[in-house]
Amino acid sequence: MIMRKVILQTVKATALIAGFSTFMNAAFGQQNIIADKDNTHPELTRQQYTPAKIYSIRAIPNNGYNEIQWSAVAEQDTRRFIVEYSTDGVNYQTAGESLPLTGEYSLKHYTFDIRSILYRIRVEKKDGHFFNSAVFLLDGYDHAPIKIYPTMIEGNTINMQLWIPVERINVFSSGGQQVYSKEMGGFVGTTQVVIPSLSKGTYMITFYGKGWQSTDKFIIGR
Repeated sequence: MIMRKVILQTVKATALIAGFSTFMNAAFGQQNIIADKDNTHPELTRQQYTPAKIYSIRAIPNNGYNEIQWSAVAEQDTRRFIVEYSTDGVNYQTAGESLPLTGEYSLKHYTFDIRSILYRIRVEKKDGHFFNSAVFLLDGYDHAPIKIYPTMIEGNTINMQLWIPVERINVFSSGGQQVYSKEMGGFVGTTQVVIPSLSKGTYMITFYGKGWQSTDKFIIGR
């Protein structure tokens, strides 16, 4: 990042390298211009790989089915929307399909599975490329995707059961200040997490997965 001579040699070498780099960049840029001279609409090339934008996705539980609703824009190059679901956050199955017609969509996923379910929209373009939307988490009736027990903590150890892969946890005070964070690396199962000694009060813990998050609370009573 003899002394005067070394410095002068370094400056000269740097100038030669900079000049050569400028020459190569100019030559490479000229090659790009020549190779791309017939592409009079480069913006169309960029649009070729731009999928429809999915937003406002939600899942509404009903008796015997979950209703998946979502909105989409820029869907003129879309062949179909595929609703996928997963109960472990790793393996996804197809719940149904919709054709791009109105921009507002609703699909009924008939299931009696009362576990927590992750939903996502898989967008298939007309050229065969696929893109996935963000993941939406629908809590189950029998248990949430995570469980803290007990929620009244006397020490600084939190017992938790994770039914779907968790990548990270963050603990926040009631005022919103982060007081602890831990990488979980996609852990599934029963585990204990030792947090720093905290004062009495209510705290929030947020679990982050791949495209989803879930927040619960616990109380330190000591």
